[in-house]
Amino acid sequence: MKKIILFGSLFIPLVSLAHVKWFAEPQKKMDSYRIADGPVIFSIIVVLAIIAVGVFLEKKLRVPERLNNYIEKWASGILSIASIGFGLAFLIFSYNGFIFAPNLLAVGQAGNSMLLLQAIAGAMILFGFYERIGGLLVVILFSLGIKEYGGVEMLDTLEMLGFAFYAMIIGRPKWKIKDTELLKKYTHHIHEYGLPILRAGTGLNLIVLGFTEKIFSPSLTDNFLSVYNWNFMQMLGFEAFSNYWFAFAAGVSEILFGVFFMLGLVTRITTLALTVFLVTTLYLLGPIELIGHLPHFSIAAVLLILGSGSRLIFVHKN
Repeated sequence: MKKIILFGSLFIPLVSLAHVKWFAEPQKKMDSYRIADGPVIFSIIVVLAIIAVGVFLEKKLRVPERLNNYIEKWASGILSIASIGFGLAFLIFSYNGFIFAPNLLAVGQAGNSMLLLQAIAGAMILFGFYERIGGLLVVILFSLGIKEYGGVEMLDTLEMLGFAFYAMIIGRPKWKIKDTELLKKYTHHIHEYGLPILRAGTGLNLIVLGFTEKIFSPSLTDNFLSVYNWNFMQMLGFEAFSNYWFAFAAGVSEILFGVFFMLGLVTRITTLALTVFLVTTLYLLGPIELIGHLPHFSIAAVLLILGSGSRLIFVHKN
């Protein structure tokens, strides 16, 4: 019972860990979490309760008219900056020799070809030069990544695929050199799905990361916490709150964020909360975290401005 109470207290701050396998490798074997464990059962109940609250808030909350006016005023500029951020990220990734994430290192001739493709796509997106085609190149790169690294590894980068479709369907509002009228014509009919695909891809990415890097890999996250002492619950005096259960709570939190994005629940509030955690990890881990999370900051900018969109949502407002 004491462990359950301590676990429940972690949902107050809801701090999520970074992509731990970028920074640490498992040093010792740890037992997997079991569905019959008290904290696991308690977490399921809490998650369902929070989702219910999210559904209620999604039905009741409305964007204030004054804030909506500001959003409309600044939307095109911020969305364009987000696009530029993604393009810059792809160029940085290629310069550092990896595809989409630091753990996906480019090796051999195939890897070099993928780096070149990623750099070309990044430059096109960065400068707004046939950006929609740049998005198409990212889709092709993702497909090549499945062949090179395997489907399981590429699941960790689904937000990149989500952005690629967003770029192909929506394009950039301003500060662009040239657009492709052909893709623009064909994607016009599915314009309303561009944002939801980006949101759903980001949500699915968070869910996958929560399971694969934390809940399914307690050894990995325990080693990360032994290097980076982020278990603030022990600092607050809860000595019984081990790194083992802190990692589990972080995974549950990340999954919860992902579920909210997937369902389109209070997307702007969810994005704002996630942004706080991204900034926190940037402060604690330094420049390498900025390199890895630059696309996430770009996605956050888009979702803060546009919200959940009108498609692929759980709650349909009147």
